[in-house]
Amino acid sequence: MLKSVCREGDVKLFGAPMEDTVSFRPGTRFAPQKIRSILPYLEYTTVLGNVAKPLCDLGDVELLHGAPGENVSRIEAFIRKTTPPFIMLGGEHTATLAALRALRPDVYVHIDAHFDLRDEWPPGQKLSHATFARRAHEEMGFYALYIGVRAYDDEEYKYAKEAGFYVVEGSDFTRSEVADAVATASGRVYLSLDIDVLDPSEAPGVGTPEAGGLSFRKLELLLADLLLSLKPVAVDVMEYSPPFDVSDITAAKVVRILMLVSSLL
Repeated sequence: MLKSVCREGDVKLFGAPMEDTVSFRPGTRFAPQKIRSILPYLEYTTVLGNVAKPLCDLGDVELLHGAPGENVSRIEAFIRKTTPPFIMLGGEHTATLAALRALRPDVYVHIDAHFDLRDEWPPGQKLSHATFARRAHEEMGFYALYIGVRAYDDEEYKYAKEAGFYVVEGSDFTRSEVADAVATASGRVYLSLDIDVLDPSEAPGVGTPEAGGLSFRKLELLLADLLLSLKPVAVDVMEYSPPFDVSDITAAKVVRILMLVSSLL
């Protein structure tokens, strides 16, 4: 399913194995190599049928472990040389800041158990996986759709509301509620998916598991709706942590997500 020669119109895949600020369970830097290792062995059937074209693999961004600011800059430089559409595979969620800086979207779609809108986390640290979305919004002022959030600080919720973001909380939302959210958005779109939006029973291999998440089938349908309606220029899939996966349960879902996204970008 992966090929190394890119042609015009191909969906590119690259890894951003950044892991500098993970505050709970480390291991996200191993995600790109793990996903590549199992891709050849799984079927490419999605909710919309089989994927007809392979992903073009650009390899991984070369990073310096322990230097978050430098690594965000390196990922941004890599993206500026990469023509959309593409899928970035993390790595910690902080890497999404690089994509937002490079692409400057009008609308940012954040599918995640968390807002990632803290001002500091841990206390005293301005740039981390829990603060990057706030830093990005302060710089760029985009409109954001938040879907699936279920674990947050009051500070983050207040920031989201004051910024005018559309927030669809929890896991019990309907497709109609998603359609209402989509109706408020227009312009150039970037979509970011944190795998921890899934319930830990379905995706144990994440850095910060939160109970009460989405089922995998609901996430598939959500992604299909968003990709077909908003037509994002690029997508990322973040925070898969192989050391905490069980029997590749989470990895198999990440692969299926990659197939679905690549078929619709």
